[in-house]
Amino acid sequence: MEKIKTQLTNYPELLNDLKSLLTRAKYQAYKAVDNIRVQTYWQVGERIVREELQHQNRADYGERLIVNLAKDLGFIKRDLYRMVQFYRTYPIMTSLMSQLSWTHYTILMIIPSKNERDFYEQQVIQNGWSTRQLDKEIKNKLYQRISKKGSLIIKKKLPLKQIQPEQIFKDSYYFNFLDLKKDYKEKDLKNALLNKLEEFLQEIGQDFFVGRREMPILIGGNYDKIDLELFHAGLLCYILIEMKTEPFKHSHVSQMYSYLNWYKQNKQQKGQKAPIGLIICKTKDEETVHYALGDLKKEIFIADYKTKLPSKEQLKTLIR
Repeated sequence: MEKIKTQLTNYPELLNDLKSLLTRAKYQAYKAVDNIRVQTYWQVGERIVREELQHQNRADYGERLIVNLAKDLGFIKRDLYRMVQFYRTYPIMTSLMSQLSWTHYTILMIIPSKNERDFYEQQVIQNGWSTRQLDKEIKNKLYQRISKKGSLIIKKKLPLKQIQPEQIFKDSYYFNFLDLKKDYKEKDLKNALLNKLEEFLQEIGQDFFVGRREMPILIGGNYDKIDLELFHAGLLCYILIEMKTEPFKHSHVSQMYSYLNWYKQNKQQKGQKAPIGLIICKTKDEETVHYALGDLKKEIFIADYKTKLPSKEQLKTLIR
């Protein structure tokens, strides 16, 4: 049998094509079934609520209704309550997103704020988050972290020509997925991040492609190493990342600026935009950053990082 396979010159390519077709078909079938489930559960929830409204003068009617329906339909009570909550959370059926699964919705409808739910819905659709990733980002309070002065900045998917660097980078990054010792050094931070590169890229944002870590460049006869080289599909440019375990300094900008100039002359290709630098420091002073960057605010971005999530009280203070 193996000998016959070797005589079929295009067999490996054919096999891969057919596997791809079957995998895609299975996924599409699963999505279609799940979309039907979402719509059906919404309709079940709507019908139960409509029945409850007709007997709203009877305080215990809703509870008794769920108990009997669960028994006769073969559902557990919790699932029927979820369907009712689903309808009450999303009372307009046309607002349901086909990209979201029923499990996505069971996580989203627990969030009381509509603005916050809308934000996470967009993030799931734009970034292709699994339910596990969605749950993780909610627990990590992504919505609160990128809220500024009570108004939310939502990163919408824009046409390529409209995407701007300031829509990509955050002011602060949270590396709470790292297991760092108390007195860690810059090398420890870099190694820990790169060892968990998938989580690092999820925190940095979408559409990044990995280039090289510790990218060597030769300037003035001396070799420097850039901590991480990435490429962004939306911006169509290289992103150079430097990690610092010290507070932001003016010298960080001059170092990054020389790296960007080297890339412009040696690596930037036709059709690509100029490279952008991201310096992530232990802390940053806004006034120091302002005067250090000057006219470079579109080319170099400064962010701080935290290895632990802030408390609820700290978040409230930040949002105010």
